[in-house]
Amino acid sequence: MMKIRPIEVKDAERIVEIMRQKTVLPNIIALPSLRVEKFESRLKNPSTNQHDFIAEVDGMVVGLCGLSQGLGRRSHTGSLFVFIDEQYHGRGIGTSLIQNAIDLADNWLMIERIELTVIDVNTKAKALYERLGFEDEGFKHASIVQNGRFAGEYCMARFRPGGAVKREYDNVKESTAKL
Repeated sequence: MMKIRPIEVKDAERIVEIMRQKTVLPNIIALPSLRVEKFESRLKNPSTNQHDFIAEVDGMVVGLCGLSQGLGRRSHTGSLFVFIDEQYHGRGIGTSLIQNAIDLADNWLMIERIELTVIDVNTKAKALYERLGFEDEGFKHASIVQNGRFAGEYCMARFRPGGAVKREYDNVKESTAKL
């Protein structure tokens, strides 16, 4: 049975273990030299705008999803990341974690726009984001190093349904289509 809960400092070692996995590390913004102590420090001193949730299956941590709310004039935005233990890919855990973050963004933080990037070769993750309402907004060429190559990233965003930004965005798309 899967359970989603806020992250705790005690989860740091397991999370770093997942981050270092062969099929996870190339697709996240981390290095193989990441130390558990550094990650623990981040968890001990969280910023008020960072919201991290983990997924557990039968008491074992198998994934992490984080949502960071923007500050000041960007407080209506959020930045999302997610990664799952390679043994649990394709089991709906990423979907559940992202849906949990979307609920937090839409119904508790009133975030209008959730942003993320996905590395060009990570087609399964891109398809997942699209299924959950994220749209392509552009492509950053050679924006990250992945396995000894310069990889690109798709920039994607999801707008809160019925929100002010979504209405404005739809109006702009409609006006542009008429041109």
